[in-house]
Amino acid sequence: MCGKFGCLTIAKPLSMNQLNNPHDKFFKETFSRLEVAQSFIEEVFPADLLERLNLSALKRVNDSFTDAELEEYLADIVYQTEYAGQKTLVTLLFEHKSYVQKYPHLQLLQYILNVWKEERKQKRKLSVVIPIIIHHGEGTWKYKSMKSYFKGLHPSLDRFIPDFDYLLFTLDKIDDNQIAKFQNLLLSMATMLLKHSHDKNDDFMKLTSFWAEKLNRLDADKQLEFIKTVFLYIENALNLTQEDLTPIFTEVSANVNDIAMTIADQISERVREEERTNIVKGLIQNGVSTELISKYIGLSIQKVEEIVRRIKFSLN
Repeated sequence: MCGKFGCLTIAKPLSMNQLNNPHDKFFKETFSRLEVAQSFIEEVFPADLLERLNLSALKRVNDSFTDAELEEYLADIVYQTEYAGQKTLVTLLFEHKSYVQKYPHLQLLQYILNVWKEERKQKRKLSVVIPIIIHHGEGTWKYKSMKSYFKGLHPSLDRFIPDFDYLLFTLDKIDDNQIAKFQNLLLSMATMLLKHSHDKNDDFMKLTSFWAEKLNRLDADKQLEFIKTVFLYIENALNLTQEDLTPIFTEVSANVNDIAMTIADQISERVREEERTNIVKGLIQNGVSTELISKYIGLSIQKVEEIVRRIKFSLN
């Protein structure tokens, strides 16, 4: 989607089987905030692009591009802004895999084509798409051109290979001190969490002072929803227990502690519900009646019937 002055898009291609991924969810919930996206651009964009962006005109919009033959790609974080008087789409692709993607250009090219198809459908002028990849996790991401996929190619065939650049931000290469100094508090917290989401527990807890200081500042700024988002991400994506997090809890406010405990209780109840559902599903498949299931797992018949309806609905 483009406005009068053109547009800047920050988007993450997301396949349907990734929708419940905690990394994707945390990224989306964080970068959907205008101030976070704006700060990210200010902190890490190359100077030649940054100086041409009018960040004061930055606006979030929604868009999606669908390819009937492939999976659906959701441009779920999209922003518009002015860029040197021209229409420009800038696409941010978030990759959280623990391995390096071997052929990133192929996925990016499909996404770019989807953008152009949508623009043609809307009878808009084709825009320039600048893909951006954020990588965090194990492995070293080494940038390669698309032409490098075709080894031993005769020079006379080079002109038939589509080639384009993308901006690569590997979080492991951004120093913790630089991240800690990001002007936007939410961006600083989110970037540090993503960077260290694959850390061993001891390494993650070496940043206790940072986590505690940022959480207390979030509390002071009344960013309670974001604090919930942080703890949901920690609970769902990181292999940390409440006991592991004790050093952090001793340094944060009572309010932050209460939020963390509430999130932990909610997740524990969800896990118990999933376990009960799996038990009921197994017993139903073996022909056990709802009455016997009720007696076996200690739930009312009404509750068992509710679980059975959910199971049947999920199978349809």
